[in-house]
Amino acid sequence: MSSTVHGWLFDVYPSTKGVTLWIIDDGGKAHSYFRKYTPSFFLHMNDADARRVDALGARCPVPVSLTRTTRKEIYSGEPWDVVQVHVHDTMRFKEAVWYFERFFPHFAFYNSDILVAQSFFYETQLFPLGLGEYEIDEAGEVVGWKLNDTRDATDYELPPLSVISLRNANDFVPPKYQKHFQLEIAYDGETYSLEQQHPVEVLEAFNWHLHRYDPDVLVTEYGDSHLMPTLAALAQQHHIPLLLNRDPAAGYMTTKESSFFQYGKIVHKDGAFELAGRWHIDVNNSFTVTESDLDGLFEMARLTQTPAQRQGRASIGTSMSSLQLSWAFQNNILIPSKKREPEEFKSAATLLLADRGGLIFNPPLGFHENIAELDFVSMYPTIMVEKNVSPETVNCRCCRNTKVPELGYTICEKREGIIPATLRTVVKKRAYYKLMKKKYKGKDEALFRRYDGRQNALKWMLVSCFGYLGYKNARFGRIEAHESVNAFSRDAILTAKEIAEAHGFTMLHAIIDCMWLKKEGATEAEYQSLCRTIAERVGIDISLEGIYNWILFPASKQDPEIATANRYVGWYQTGEMKMRGIESRRHDTPKFIKTMQTAMLEKMGEAQTEDELRAMLPELLAIAGDFISVLRSGKANPMELVLRRHITKEAEEYTNNSISAVVSKLVESMGVHLSAGESIEFIILDQSGKRKPEKAKPLALYAFEDGYDIETYTEFALKAAATLLEPFGYSFEVLEEKFTITQKKVPRSKRKTDTTLELEFV
Repeated sequence: MSSTVHGWLFDVYPSTKGVTLWIIDDGGKAHSYFRKYTPSFFLHMNDADARRVDALGARCPVPVSLTRTTRKEIYSGEPWDVVQVHVHDTMRFKEAVWYFERFFPHFAFYNSDILVAQSFFYETQLFPLGLGEYEIDEAGEVVGWKLNDTRDATDYELPPLSVISLRNANDFVPPKYQKHFQLEIAYDGETYSLEQQHPVEVLEAFNWHLHRYDPDVLVTEYGDSHLMPTLAALAQQHHIPLLLNRDPAAGYMTTKESSFFQYGKIVHKDGAFELAGRWHIDVNNSFTVTESDLDGLFEMARLTQTPAQRQGRASIGTSMSSLQLSWAFQNNILIPSKKREPEEFKSAATLLLADRGGLIFNPPLGFHENIAELDFVSMYPTIMVEKNVSPETVNCRCCRNTKVPELGYTICEKREGIIPATLRTVVKKRAYYKLMKKKYKGKDEALFRRYDGRQNALKWMLVSCFGYLGYKNARFGRIEAHESVNAFSRDAILTAKEIAEAHGFTMLHAIIDCMWLKKEGATEAEYQSLCRTIAERVGIDISLEGIYNWILFPASKQDPEIATANRYVGWYQTGEMKMRGIESRRHDTPKFIKTMQTAMLEKMGEAQTEDELRAMLPELLAIAGDFISVLRSGKANPMELVLRRHITKEAEEYTNNSISAVVSKLVESMGVHLSAGESIEFIILDQSGKRKPEKAKPLALYAFEDGYDIETYTEFALKAAATLLEPFGYSFEVLEEKFTITQKKVPRSKRKTDTTLELEFV
């Protein structure tokens, strides 16, 4: 006799019976069921090889069956005859794919590198945290369901998830730098420290907490890279079964760490340590959770139909790709395992026009008063949706038009592309969440955080979708589509400029989807009216971000005669500050320098005009002087001087004696291996290397008596002060003269701790 469970689909993963499904009911209890499932992939080959594949299938070590069928090819839209390989063991799906790839490496494989859990979601149109009524037969199989939920829902109900937090109590440095660590567990508003000395006692105490609370979600810090592998290894060594998995028959799902190039820089990704029937989320290995908390993770997992643990570790490009894969499944479109669409031939003249990015108007140097900032709302995603820009719609084979400005590319008029079809929901949902966030700001903090987390997660998808469109390895990427979006954006900003100037406004600055305008005596109502006029003409919503009392465009670090497009700071008339690109905003600036510059900015926020700013110069110089004096005295807190950098090589690969090389080799000597792309934290001791050959020390090895490089950190401070004061004539060189520094000689043995330094004002 079958029964019905009303609840949320929590977890899905392959198992011996097909896939295991975990459902959390209304009372918060987790139930384990299964469903028979046969994943498949496709081969496109000639008739001779199609006959050969039957014989190979019979010898495959994984049980498979083959059928002939048709699926659509995305670029032509035409049906192709393909061989569908059904794999009858979900846990050996990859093995079956590898077997056929050995014999047919030159043929196109489709749907062959998709996780079993995700293909199950795509085929059934179920999704993580989907609320519904699930029908269960007497054997424990899910035989049917009726969803009371949709992926594009905005005000959805979530299960009453129980969460445990796990971290190393000593968080001075990451656990990988420590020989010993002390676990700290938090749940139900209480924090427990596992102070047992012997590993067996620690494991048993950890198990006791897991058994007592039985969490749905285990949130860790450095869990993937250190805590979980260490606990698993200790459990195996001491023969203590851990209760990490709710499913005792399942193992841990792990992947290896990796380093790879992304957008011109090397990036490191920790391996994953995933659980069965319970989620493990490592906040240090999850961009989604770092940027948008668990609310953002829930939103993304539901929308992309990606199991939550994988979604927590996925890149934004992977999330974007999952939306496209689901759409392709539903429309019987073949999904290539590798991108195969080459760039079209272009003449030199076309290439000159096409190979450009968004339009930028460099701003005039210095301070400016009463400037308004107008932002196009999700410009690039809106262009893709409204203009039907997609890899298969640009220069399609069925239409003849010249819709793309400047380039004259064709845009298909007969079918909607995969990109606009999948982005439309994201654009609408984020607009709704931003509206709700604004509604609850200052009224309901919990709801404000929830909607803010959701919109922030979707923001990063919309930010990345354009870059992913032209990414060389994107399955459905194509450079001509990327070029088309840029062409539409350039046309939009130029049109907006013409409209603004026709209404008496002057454009000071523009960068891709933002513009800064000025008109003497213009009111907020006039700017709002201008926004409506531009939106009607361009077809993209544009909003008034705010009107600045003053805004500063500082000089370029390379050329003091010009400003840079992405560095500015200003105070709105509402009393809020906005900054981009300056030291206080950057992640690689020491806290001490940020604090100094922020103190100067807060003082500057009291000014309404440039003249008022000029009048407070003595106070601003005094603020900078106080901080520099502390630096020069040697009494600055070293923990506020920590720098963070990403290393580009393995320690042994460095041939120079740079700070990164020195620090990574010191870390290696500790017995800690750092891969290319990982970050290191250190304090500079002597950047020149003349006084101290080690130049800098990693934070894990630093002792307060090591001191710090006074000259280097003073230089950082002077540059940060010059960023704000250079328009008033206080360049780095002038400030260096302004703060003349003398050092009283003291015995060499006492210089580390007793050096006396004075800061004199000229």
